[in-house]
Amino acid sequence: MFVSALHITIDFGVGLFDLHGTLSLTEATTLVGIALIQLWWAISFMAGAQGNGSGVASAGILGAGWAALTNGYPIVYCPPVCKEARPLTDLGHVGSIVFGILLAFVAIWSLWRARTRPGWIMPGIAAALVIWTLVSLANTTIA
Repeated sequence: MFVSALHITIDFGVGLFDLHGTLSLTEATTLVGIALIQLWWAISFMAGAQGNGSGVASAGILGAGWAALTNGYPIVYCPPVCKEARPLTDLGHVGSIVFGILLAFVAIWSLWRARTRPGWIMPGIAAALVIWTLVSLANTTIA
């Protein structure tokens, strides 16, 4: 969650998004989606900590879908050593890939070890948030 939030903050800090004036629909939905994903991380972790398998699965989906793919994959556009916001950009990209994938594996391992079958409402919401924000982000004009 730390490197995910770091990466998004850096994106806004280096001016990747122009948030001056009136926001377009895609800019607004991207911002709302990012905020909802951060909220859903917290809800998923709290549910998982109470033994709810759905919370664990939801956190795993956010790790793989949001952290690794959305925040880590942009490393192809600015490979190490990235001159923008150096050295935190590299930390955000690499950290998102490593910890996102690790979180997904830990979630799978935890569910397997506990022999629990998660419900699919929480993971479904996590997947919907990731897809919604990715589609919105893909249609947002980059400054």
